[in-house]
Amino acid sequence: MKKQVVFINGAVPKENFDSYYAFLEGREYDPYKQKFLNWNKTLWEMLWDDYEYLRTPSDGIDFADYEAWKIMFEKMFPYLRDDLILVTTSLWSTFILKYFTENDFPVNIKKLFFISPAVSDTPDEKLWSFSFNLEHTTRLSRWVEKVYIYHSRDDTLVPFEQSLELHSYFPDAVFRELDGRGHFFLEEKIPELEEDIKS
Repeated sequence: MKKQVVFINGAVPKENFDSYYAFLEGREYDPYKQKFLNWNKTLWEMLWDDYEYLRTPSDGIDFADYEAWKIMFEKMFPYLRDDLILVTTSLWSTFILKYFTENDFPVNIKKLFFISPAVSDTPDEKLWSFSFNLEHTTRLSRWVEKVYIYHSRDDTLVPFEQSLELHSYFPDAVFRELDGRGHFFLEEKIPELEEDIKS
């Protein structure tokens, strides 16, 4: 049976429907623009032969609200198996950190990846319903064997210092301090991630 890799993408937290409407108003639409497929759109191709690749249900994913995402995330539970690999980015990393401070998880996680995790408010962005107490996150060690933290020093969306803070709570985590990757939006691949998943 193939190992499972579950990938859950990031988003921008919304305080209410007004902030969601403003988000949609600011979104550009161009039906002729060529779509750029970054690493999180093509990761499954690299894993296809050896892994079962699952993504979270995407209904309403743009309305970033903790309770809404919790409903979607838990719909995956009947399909999950022990020793899964969980890859999270940005606000979904925040979601997982909060989820594990408040809930149990049905299977054990072999590897948990946090890519550009947001752990607290910044001057430009608040976590709203995703806010949590970082001191309680050590509880996730009940289900997780190995934690990986990835962050680029030039990330302008989530400050690099947030991963340094997270790492202080998980000193045994593998911490990939990278340069020139920003928030990983424009990366076609993250070779280090591919290697760490397969190792």
